[in-house]
Amino acid sequence: MSIYSVLGAGNGGQALSALLKRMGHEVHLWNRGSATINALNSLGAIELKGQCHVKAKLDLITTHLEDAVRDAEIIFIVIPANAHREIALRMGRFVGNKQAIILNPGRTGGVLEFIQGLTEAGSYSLPLVMETQSLLCACRAHAPGILDILSFKRENTISGIPRSRIEDLLPQLNSIYGNLKLANTTLETGLDNIGAILHPTPVLLNSGWIESRDVFFPHYYYGISRSVAALVEKIDSERLQVARKYGVAVSSVKQWHENNYGFKGRDLYETLQGNSAYASIDAPRTLTHRYLTEDIPTGLVPISELGRTAGVPTPHIDMMIELGNAMLNVDFRKNGRNLKRLGLEGKGIEEIRRSFA
Repeated sequence: MSIYSVLGAGNGGQALSALLKRMGHEVHLWNRGSATINALNSLGAIELKGQCHVKAKLDLITTHLEDAVRDAEIIFIVIPANAHREIALRMGRFVGNKQAIILNPGRTGGVLEFIQGLTEAGSYSLPLVMETQSLLCACRAHAPGILDILSFKRENTISGIPRSRIEDLLPQLNSIYGNLKLANTTLETGLDNIGAILHPTPVLLNSGWIESRDVFFPHYYYGISRSVAALVEKIDSERLQVARKYGVAVSSVKQWHENNYGFKGRDLYETLQGNSAYASIDAPRTLTHRYLTEDIPTGLVPISELGRTAGVPTPHIDMMIELGNAMLNVDFRKNGRNLKRLGLEGKGIEEIRRSFA
């Protein structure tokens, strides 16, 4: 039996915690806010429905971070990627090189930013830091502690720094994630960022509905109409061009959905419309939602920045960044994962490739 810690008690964190407990491990769940933690402690167990029926009583549910990660063999971080740096700064003084950390997912540049945060916090004995391309499953909550598993991802990729330490963990990781592929570098997992492609654009282009509605508005069905899907594919094309310039092979957003959900359409629009797992996923009801506040600064911004260094124009990605800036009155490029924040400023393509390895 292993001791695992899950940081983040949102939908993904609750689901992962219950699944780990079902496998027979000791599981600690931590969250920044006390309301969810109190509700889960009162409930006594996390219940999963849908594609998986589980009722699991965790060993520790707490707001005390050091208690949660103490003695944990693997620490799963399941919080929005724009909070990775904050949590790294908090953890730096009490995690060590005998532990492993997995960002679920890392988005783009997650491992680099996390290691920098640990180092800045004074960690001189760095753990293995990994990131997955995606969450283990798609899920939605009925209430705290009661979740529907909509689908499990058919495939997922992982990489980390130092990569050499991951191979010994792969059997253990595959027992959790299933069909897990070890990517060559974190540049591969980072540029395979599907959330950055599918989340910000539909939200920005449906902002009128999002800010004024009181009815169900399915993000992937109504939010991504044919014309929106056409723009999303142009944005995806820019991501693929950036990846090719850095010698990284990643799937198109359409191919990724075919691989993970099994439905193949003539274009992205038809592929999304045929994905029954997305039928119950409502669009955000505010623009201050992680589909913008996470996916622009930790996805679109670093992809754009990497493109600029490599001489790859990203006009449609840049347009979405600027539209998000204007509508939310922020500066995602300044505050997001730009080259300076990732420690890549002034580096060329080959130096950047080595930094992600």
